[in-house]
Amino acid sequence: MKQSPCKTCGACCAFFCVSFPDNETNAVLKGVVPIEMTSRLNEFKSYMKGTNSHNPRCIALDGQVGFKVKCMIYKNRPSICRDFILSWKNGVGNLLCDRARAVFGLQPFTQY
Repeated sequence: MKQSPCKTCGACCAFFCVSFPDNETNAVLKGVVPIEMTSRLNEFKSYMKGTNSHNPRCIALDGQVGFKVKCMIYKNRPSICRDFILSWKNGVGNLLCDRARAVFGLQPFTQY
């Protein structure tokens, strides 16, 4: 099985504000995102620490963007991360993925 190119990218984790419904940190509501790695954005949303700034980088991202990275909370990552679609994974490009990669001087993915 081919390794996901995300493991050498990480651009999305260091480009976007990673915000998600606040209940994803609430253990009573079966939330899984570690609350200590989040901050409140507003009454209904939280975000991953480090991502709501001029130079965002998710607190859970380990490694160097474009070389070797991993998510320290992969199994417990927010829904926005789980739902993010890698460009060309399903045979269709993703402009958000391409834009994040471009900021780091990385070419868009052309195939998965």
